[in-house]
Amino acid sequence: MSEKFCANCEDYRATKAEDRTETYKVRGREIPVPVHVDVCLTCGETLFDKERDSDMLHRVYAAYRRMEQLLTPEEIKAIRRRYRLSQESFASLLGMSEATINRYEQGCLQDAAHDAAIRACETAQFVKAQLELRGHLLSDWQRQRVEQSLAGQAPDAEAVLDALGEVDWICMPKEVSIQTGYRRFAYHRFARVATWFCARMNTVCTTTMNKLLFYADFLCFKVATVSITGAAYRKLQHGPAPADYGGLLSRMESEDLLVSEPVQYPGGYVGTDYRQGPKAKELAVELTPTELAVLEKVANEFQGYTAARISERSHRETAWLNTPDKQLISYDEAANLSLSLPE
Repeated sequence: MSEKFCANCEDYRATKAEDRTETYKVRGREIPVPVHVDVCLTCGETLFDKERDSDMLHRVYAAYRRMEQLLTPEEIKAIRRRYRLSQESFASLLGMSEATINRYEQGCLQDAAHDAAIRACETAQFVKAQLELRGHLLSDWQRQRVEQSLAGQAPDAEAVLDALGEVDWICMPKEVSIQTGYRRFAYHRFARVATWFCARMNTVCTTTMNKLLFYADFLCFKVATVSITGAAYRKLQHGPAPADYGGLLSRMESEDLLVSEPVQYPGGYVGTDYRQGPKAKELAVELTPTELAVLEKVANEFQGYTAARISERSHRETAWLNTPDKQLISYDEAANLSLSLPE
């Protein structure tokens, strides 16, 4: 017997543990679930337990899925990964929202129509038909991954990272020039920097990620006359961003280097936050002391900035001001960057 806080009594009370079966109604079905609860000996109320209630909800949904023969969250994720798609691209292929796929994979209960559409993707012919119908909504790289998967040609994640022809899969300049910071674009270095920021700052939204990468590459060029990743950046509405950043983020997510989470902002706008994925630590990329110092400077400078604030800051950089809309930004502008490393 132990004492726990009882919200009904508004005080700590002696409790006892009970095993019982509780019945929950889900979409008209009654679901009996065995539960272990703590009961207040004074008033007889069941005490709230956040962890227990969360686990119970998952078990209720799991029981309902078995009754209705719906896909489990793990099965949904496995179908998506069979075609090496990010949640965003898989949702586009099915005419759903990224937030919907994310919720289903996190354990929320899917409706029957969505379940049928996702289950249909177990058949290659259905995916081919969807690719013809909605494939234009995918990045070139993601579409190529689906086509490779359908043909049984998709390389494993390790091979992808080491592929010599990787730069052909994304729209990034190949040359070594002032537009790439005198480094040939290296996807694995780009992924290393992106995942480093996610680990350092916990989660990073799309707009902030683009700005952090820009500041890191341009500050490194300012200090060492070479960028970290070899990425080229364009002038976009919300500030500088890597060329084909959508394809790059989708690729990193599909390879489990990043994990995306939908987030709703004031005004109803839904965006995406990224955090470090389970495969990020497998990136065998050594950064130099100067490069690490640059990343630390950028992270410290913008820690706590909102997306709007870092976007506004980037609009004051000559790199953005002196470049025509949607054009590539010259690394020559790094000389005037507002950030510097200490002497």
